[in-house]
Amino acid sequence: MLDCERILRAQAYGQAVRRERAAAGEWEQRAVDLAHELAVARAEAAAHDAGRLAQIRALRTALEAVAPMDPVLRRTGRLYADGEREQVWQAFYVDAYDAIARANGLSRCRGAMTPQERADAAEAAVLAEPVRMTWWLWHRRWWWRNVEHRTEAGAIRARSAAARAAREATAR
Repeated sequence: MLDCERILRAQAYGQAVRRERAAAGEWEQRAVDLAHELAVARAEAAAHDAGRLAQIRALRTALEAVAPMDPVLRRTGRLYADGEREQVWQAFYVDAYDAIARANGLSRCRGAMTPQERADAAEAAVLAEPVRMTWWLWHRRWWWRNVEHRTEAGAIRARSAAARAAREATAR
């Protein structure tokens, strides 16, 4: 004897599965299309950046040739991470970028720093790394940078020593 109700239910389930597969395929294609659009947008942004940097280099060269003693060309005393010395006109970018970044919750620009500021930042970055504690039966262990320490004070001492080393390495 045929069970019509179960046959119809199986057919309905089959149709639902086919619809969901089709919808998943459409979403997958949409994700691929969006990834392609993102790649194109990033390439366009890189091209625009390269063009603007070339324009800035040309204008800076012209300004240095015409008015080498202009206050805008003065050095600020800060250095970029690659060792290049910052000029007054470059500092305007950092201030404008940081104002927008703060308003939109973005990370701030990595501008030029004095050697002391760079050493302070390196030390602060190491000190910001957390010390974790784990329990195993009745034993507690503290971990910092995946190194086990018997006491929390030992982990903190290791972190402080690494922070001092980072400060010294950056200050050189």
